Amino acid sequence: MKRLPEAIKKRIVEHLACFQTPADVVDLIAGEFGVTLTPRHVRAYDPASFQFAASPRWLEYHAAVRERYREEMGKVAIAHRTYRLDQLQRTIDAARDVLAEGGDGWLDACEQIRKAVETAAKEVGDVYVKFPNRTY
Repeated sequence: MKRLPEAIKKRIVEHLACFQTPADVVDLIAGEFGVTLTPRHVRAYDPASFQFAASPRWLEYHAAVRERYREEMGKVAIAHRTYRLDQLQRTIDAARDVLAEGGDGWLDACEQIRKAVETAAKEVGDVYVKFPNRTY
């Protein structure tokens, strides 16, 4: 394969820094630049891969983009557990109001409460949290 232009290399590193898989990056690069790559070629730019073969400047760029991505994601409300639990509580409160009215939607309200409580239990019990050092 021919050498990739700097713009494509940069975009590969940016996608990888934003937690895209190599297979997804192949599709994204094909869509953006019309270049056909293999996941193996993309992994050469992934510092987390044992196939990393890019220059140190791409490693530094990857770290900078990942840090910026994490900062931006931190500004999104749903990325925070407190916000998600608050929304679940609002769902439960709305369903309880339906139950208190005693209308026809009581069965749906019970189901909403059940699902919200189940989701909250998983959220608080760290079901949705990845622990890299934990072995199962």
